[in-house]
Amino acid sequence: MQNVLWISKMSRLCRSKPYCLNSFKRAYSVLRGGNGTINDVPYESSIHKTKKSSTPNAKLPSEADVVVIGAGSVGCSTAYHLSKLYGSKVVLLEKDKITSGTTWHTAGILWSYRPSETETLMHLQTRELISEILPKETGEDAGWLKTGTLSTAKTSDGLSDMMQSATLAKTCGVEIYQLKQHEILDIHPLLNVDDVYGAVYSPGDGTMDPATYCMAYLKVAQKHGAKVFENCNVIDITTAENDLGMRKVTSVVTDQGTIKTNIVVNCTGAWAPYIGQMVGVRIPQLTFKHAYVVTEGIPGIRNTPMVRDQATVYIKPQGDALLFGGYETSPHLVENLPKDFSFGLYDLDWEVFDEHITGAINRIPAIANVGIRSTVCGPESFTIDSKPNMGESVEVRGFFVGSAFNSAGMMTGGGAGRQLAHWVYHGRPEFDLINCDIRRYQTHFSNYNKWLWERCHEKFAKRFKLVYKHDQNLSGRNQRTGILHECHASRGALFGCRGGFERPAYYVKDGEGLPDSNLSVPEYDFYGSYGFDKHNSGYQNEVLKDCTYNFAEQSHHLIGQECLKCRTSAAVFDLSYMAKYYLTGPDAEKAIKRLLSRDMTRYPDGRFVYALMLNKAGGIESDVVCTRIRNNSGDPAYYITAASSGELYFQAHMQQVLQDESLKCSIENVTDDRAILSIQGPKSVNILQPLVSAISLKDLKYGDWKEAHVADKPVMVGRLSFVGELGFECHCDSKHAKAVYEAIMQDADKHGVRPAGYRALDSLSTEIGFHHWPDTICRGDNPVEARLTKLCDKTSLYIGSKAVQELESSPLNKKQACFTVDMDVPLYGHEAVWRNDEIVGYLSTADYAYALGCNIGFGYVKSPSITDKFILSGNYEIERMGIRYPATVHISSPFDPGFKRMMGRYSDDDQNKFLSKLQ
Repeated sequence: MQNVLWISKMSRLCRSKPYCLNSFKRAYSVLRGGNGTINDVPYESSIHKTKKSSTPNAKLPSEADVVVIGAGSVGCSTAYHLSKLYGSKVVLLEKDKITSGTTWHTAGILWSYRPSETETLMHLQTRELISEILPKETGEDAGWLKTGTLSTAKTSDGLSDMMQSATLAKTCGVEIYQLKQHEILDIHPLLNVDDVYGAVYSPGDGTMDPATYCMAYLKVAQKHGAKVFENCNVIDITTAENDLGMRKVTSVVTDQGTIKTNIVVNCTGAWAPYIGQMVGVRIPQLTFKHAYVVTEGIPGIRNTPMVRDQATVYIKPQGDALLFGGYETSPHLVENLPKDFSFGLYDLDWEVFDEHITGAINRIPAIANVGIRSTVCGPESFTIDSKPNMGESVEVRGFFVGSAFNSAGMMTGGGAGRQLAHWVYHGRPEFDLINCDIRRYQTHFSNYNKWLWERCHEKFAKRFKLVYKHDQNLSGRNQRTGILHECHASRGALFGCRGGFERPAYYVKDGEGLPDSNLSVPEYDFYGSYGFDKHNSGYQNEVLKDCTYNFAEQSHHLIGQECLKCRTSAAVFDLSYMAKYYLTGPDAEKAIKRLLSRDMTRYPDGRFVYALMLNKAGGIESDVVCTRIRNNSGDPAYYITAASSGELYFQAHMQQVLQDESLKCSIENVTDDRAILSIQGPKSVNILQPLVSAISLKDLKYGDWKEAHVADKPVMVGRLSFVGELGFECHCDSKHAKAVYEAIMQDADKHGVRPAGYRALDSLSTEIGFHHWPDTICRGDNPVEARLTKLCDKTSLYIGSKAVQELESSPLNKKQACFTVDMDVPLYGHEAVWRNDEIVGYLSTADYAYALGCNIGFGYVKSPSITDKFILSGNYEIERMGIRYPATVHISSPFDPGFKRMMGRYSDDDQNKFLSKLQ
């Protein structure tokens, strides 16, 4: 601790002052080389390059195809990629100087992989750009230095967490190795490994110089005709509204003039919400102070790899010194970031930063023997899920966003700019980016500001912590509870938060076998920071039991009971969280023909139809269940249900189609207005029939629905199943949901039937082989690859029909397959698929199948001109966290492949077998 205090004292003498450009120049130059240079280029030379490469004195053009706002790493990359598509019709505006927002003070780290495929691919694209493409195009170094990264873990779970991401990274082509403790010192001899359980080494990682990197983009962009303007402040963005109520960008107003344009890309980072306000678009992100320090010289540190020490710090070699920082549980929120804040820094809070000093010294003890050259504490923007905000807004057409990269704008920016440019030009990114899409957020909040503050804080605080599959966010909870929340709570529901909804994950009994009443979600405690008392609630204790990479003993048993009850008698699911819409208006029939892959006008009223929504390339934008209803005038309208995870995204997609094709109809989101209760299993008829005596459930064919009454409340009763059983759904007005639910559960209790949560629903639906958007299908997959061409009519009426017809007659490079694995640990999804000792894909979803008694997963097998014969002929293994397990491949799920159970045809042998498992 004495060394830590000495370092803190030395740092106070060296730290930069806020808003001080001179101290920034000194600190920045030292950071980049240690002797006032940036990669051996004097700092003033870099500033001079910035001025030369921009055109601050040129006249602003009167119009442009695209205007990019913000010249940081993301904005420069976006302008560069757009210039190759639009040429001289691209304008980049910067209110101050290139990189002057947050890019200039970045730590300049590029890690090759992230926990998701999309982010990993964007990082790899950034690496390719800075290390290969830009140097080739400019004839100069673009600021890249390959160093590699050692990611160290202190526990078995810590290493499992790292290997989970590393395994997925392998499927993206990342070179990566798992190291044992004694192997680490061969790569980094200065590390303390006494408390290290294991490590992951990725040799392709490296460091980036922000000024050199951004200027390389602009040099090429200007060759293609793009125009760059510094010291050009955006004052307003104008929009116009057409007869259908569509708002669209019309111009950008600056202090140097107005540019007519229909497309704006907001790449202003921490300032993105200000730009969003100009057009009435809310951009969910917050700004926190983030800090790192640079030490004095350390003997032997040159040419060592970067270090990512789990749960503590990141460490980067900086010439003969080290740069280190981290993410604390009590970060400082920047509530009102000044709009003119450029090249600015804050005083570093040493009490907050002290934990990072302790972590850095523990990992590299030599740090304790040196002082600190400089400190950097600047603003960085963060989101509620650690994913950036990207894509076109829902509210205003032509208004795109590329912001809030969670302190990873440099490493993600190259790929993100490429995807944004592709999005603008082609209408979609190169690969599915739903986890980064600004349309991914929930739509209803009881308190938006509270939700945003709590969720952003928790993600910041847990940025370097372990990520368990079934952990629950403790922040931003109870924003959208649903009409049946108290009913579920009284039955012992452990709630999880999905799509903003509080949903039962599974149901818990107390020590006496009664519903556990001590599971209410507490108010967020900020992990004991900011003067809050840290909770020790029954809810948190229950969730912690699920924080394991093995089967959690209690929840695995409880979920198994719910699943097997469904298979042997029945289970009741509350599906009210599902996204629900009404499509109405004079052109409703024209619209539904364009939106869905099956012609709904061919089906009679009273029929639910499963269909797809596609884009022009044939990518799957959604899978939906739709039925025709009648409005008060008797005119046709359509009732559509879809996955809750895409509620806003689906609505935006449908609205865009209606707007683009000038169809006179509207989409009304009725998610909160309608409830859905699902009764599934062999005894479902026994439970529901006495409640709907006016209709005969046995006479309902699959997909049919009829109007009825339950507890004197009007309901739509339809024969549908998402779990592969004989089952029914009751759709009703939300105000009637409680009465309907209590009536159903009263009869369910008589038959020994239990309520079930979403964990059971996930398991059952995966076991039968039903799709989960956006996991097993997304806009990066098409119906041919996903084996869903049976849902596509042989017409040219719907969007994507031409692409599907072409795909059906063309060789495929991937195709979906099912895998079963008999192993004593769970699969979660994102595990690598090996065929004959070669990686051919990864599992997009996986779960434990309780009836089959094994793990089951689905993924796309990739190979040129792939066929089912190729898929079935190989020897397969599934790699989970670095360990490979033998797997059996199937074309579809081996559980009830003929869907006999959904038709009410049950095998006595199967039922007896499942009953024995239940007991």
